[in-house]
Amino acid sequence: MKVVRTFACLAALFTIALGASAPALAADAVLYEVTEAVKVTVKGGAFKSSTATLTGDVTAGTALCPTWLAQQLDIAACSIVVRATGNADATTGIGPAKGDFDVVVQDWNQADASEIVVMKGTLNGTIDLSPAFTKQQPLGSIAGHFTANGIHGGPLAGVRANGTFAGAFRLPFRVAGKASYLMDDGSVVPVQPHEFSLGQAMVRLEVSFAEGK
Repeated sequence: MKVVRTFACLAALFTIALGASAPALAADAVLYEVTEAVKVTVKGGAFKSSTATLTGDVTAGTALCPTWLAQQLDIAACSIVVRATGNADATTGIGPAKGDFDVVVQDWNQADASEIVVMKGTLNGTIDLSPAFTKQQPLGSIAGHFTANGIHGGPLAGVRANGTFAGAFRLPFRVAGKASYLMDDGSVVPVQPHEFSLGQAMVRLEVSFAEGK
């Protein structure tokens, strides 16, 4: 049980930044965990805390990717890079989460990932991993507040965004030998090729924002 709980907590905290209760297609942002590092207690090897880096896309027309910016750059979404930490209780699976993030857009090189920072922000919230802890379900939720400011000299200079975020994360698991995600309605969908990194299925984060709350 301890091993199961530790694994679930580690994977879940890749979502520290964001998640959404709606399916990915309805989310304002979909992110994937690309790096993580975890600390455990010396005695028993129980989960203590985790840090993670996530990246993904924020849909145009949202607080972190204004419509006018997307039109100006002729893009359907902005990219985001999140660095997050969290400390879920080893028994309840619930605890604080915080992090910072960059909203980035592409430069002249269309062959690599977006890297020009146009907005920076912070987030604070609470992560709930109780489904993974108590039911061994590869799901969790998170909710909190965010603030962000456009970078001086950039296209979002002077722009400020703040509000709430809420949602869900999906831990990959194997069904009939295939990496899959569990959806909110109980259905199972296979992990798609773009959802792998170096041959490993990534934790998927689905996020919704509400500005000015």
